[in-house]
Amino acid sequence: MFRNQRQPCLLLLFILCFTMSAILPCRLVLAEEARLTVEEAVWTNVINDRDHGAAYDHIAPVAPLYLWMKVKGSNWALHRLQEAGKLPIYHQWFRHSIIGVSAEGVTKMIDNIMITAGDPALAGQLETEISSRGFFDWRTWSMKEHIREGDWFVKVVYADGTPVLCEGDKACEYAISVE
Repeated sequence: MFRNQRQPCLLLLFILCFTMSAILPCRLVLAEEARLTVEEAVWTNVINDRDHGAAYDHIAPVAPLYLWMKVKGSNWALHRLQEAGKLPIYHQWFRHSIIGVSAEGVTKMIDNIMITAGDPALAGQLETEISSRGFFDWRTWSMKEHIREGDWFVKVVYADGTPVLCEGDKACEYAISVE
């Protein structure tokens, strides 16, 4: 009598273990896909046909300045971020100033610029790219036409103000000195 009852229990235990081993890795993959990735970011002086011009490393001249990015994501991530109210994405431009109450200076936001990656009006174009490739990689940028000398940086944030994460799960922030 016990032997017959033991076999269904072992079978149930085997099915449960197999199911859990299949589900847990999928959940980790799904969590990773539920975000956009900044594949590349370049400070530049011009945009031609959605690509950046000459790249600046740490110093740029006093002239129009662009932060160009290639953002990658999946269809699932795009929909999850839209449902969560995290789209569109913004570039928040800051200028570090020595005027203020501390020796370190004060940093204040100059602009909060919506970038086209994740813009609901462009969802159709992203869907087309996703259906042909399985993902999208969107080239986008923001710019300051009349930039002043100083140390500038841009934070990349979702619509709710939370940071877009880059490699190493660090907030995507880009700095440059304008001289």
